[in-house]
Amino acid sequence: MATPAQKQESAARRANNRARGLARDYPRVRAQPIYRGRQYKITRRCINRLMLFSPGPEPDEFNNFVGYCLAHAAARYGIQIHSSLWMSNHHHTDLTDPDANLVPFKQLLHSLIARGRNAQLGRSDSVWSGDGPCDTRRPTEGESLMDIVYTLTNPVEAGLVKWSRQWPGFTTIGWRFGETRTFKRPKGLFDDKGDMPEEVSLTLVRPPIFSELDDDALYEKLMDAVRERELEVHRYMRKHGRRFMGPRKLAGQRWNRAPQSFEERFTVTPKHAGPCLRLVLKEVARDRAWERDYAAARALLLAGKPAVFPAGTYWMRRFAGVDVISQAP
Repeated sequence: MATPAQKQESAARRANNRARGLARDYPRVRAQPIYRGRQYKITRRCINRLMLFSPGPEPDEFNNFVGYCLAHAAARYGIQIHSSLWMSNHHHTDLTDPDANLVPFKQLLHSLIARGRNAQLGRSDSVWSGDGPCDTRRPTEGESLMDIVYTLTNPVEAGLVKWSRQWPGFTTIGWRFGETRTFKRPKGLFDDKGDMPEEVSLTLVRPPIFSELDDDALYEKLMDAVRERELEVHRYMRKHGRRFMGPRKLAGQRWNRAPQSFEERFTVTPKHAGPCLRLVLKEVARDRAWERDYAAARALLLAGKPAVFPAGTYWMRRFAGVDVISQAP
């Protein structure tokens, strides 16, 4: 239950967001650039924060289902997966998008997960929250590495398990870069005579960072950072007298329940993240310049004049056939 102070803070954030929109010197642009070769952390949560992805007492079936959907969507659109972890009510996946196929990849992945999970649970309502996904980018190599650390240690951060490897749900913790794992088509979810393959494989691709390190050295660097973050959380938990839930209680977690913690409302969904404010603001400025060019091209198009949209335009290029500046290789 929100307190009066929390409600006032939410109202103030909403008014501030509205004022920021009015301060723009160009019409609002909902689109965002989709460039080839960009790295992203995609995050999406369940509707009403329901724990629809609770692994349950026998998580192998659920983990095979998630792995199958993720591997199939990644293979179809050429997405390179660096890490992925599915919490009880949301997921984090770090990836590189070589061919600017982020949008159809997410659509296919989230559609397969939603329909399949509904079939498994015997429900027919929405699975994903209407707030939409959150896709963020990091400006430096070190922050990209810590993005993966955050993904892999998310169950520890949430106080669910003491060590990341104990998470019973789907996770790529323990996968080495270049390692391939195979997932079988889940029974009862797809037509045996349909076009879904019987087996799909997913190879964990190293992120394009720290090129001076080989795959094994980068993996060890990642695991050292994971262990350091885990120990930081342990110290925090001891200091505040908190205990981890543990795998036994997680096994009894019900999918139709939601966390009772208060959640802030009317916050801005981030597109960039990082501890260095200067670099983040630099990325934000680039996005603002792109939006300004996009808005100008859209105005010309609506006026019936020749218009060329900036590089990275996705929807208008694919569905409206507009001219787009080619992206530099």
